[in-house]
Amino acid sequence: MLAVLLAALPDGEGERLLRQLRGDAQLAPLALSELAHHELLPPEDMTDAEHLLVLAESLLQLVELAGGWDGAEEALRAQGIEARDAVAAVLDSAHPDRSGLDELRQLAARALGTPGALLGRVRKPRRPAGKSGSQRRR
Repeated sequence: MLAVLLAALPDGEGERLLRQLRGDAQLAPLALSELAHHELLPPEDMTDAEHLLVLAESLLQLVELAGGWDGAEEALRAQGIEARDAVAAVLDSAHPDRSGLDELRQLAARALGTPGALLGRVRKPRRPAGKSGSQRRR
């Protein structure tokens, strides 16, 4: 949908929209991927966190496009240690698809023969600032 908006909106409005979405917690991975794909955002203009979001999005799309677990396992296995390192890096990214990242962790562990714990753990979303999970009683 973002690719359609990029192409359809007049006078650079599509690009401006994607650039604004760089800061959106849910849509940033897709917006960054589109900007990079269309060479509107060079790698040197991305932060480390944005690089991880783009890498995470690419790996999640690989799993989807590879035709299920078997195809994705084969694709990851073909990349070897580079795939293991990439998966380990993106598991700690701020990508909003936590269940997709957990599936990727499990898939990579199976494909690469690496225990999931060595690939990292999908972190739970943080609580908003000022919210306490428990109250201490005195």
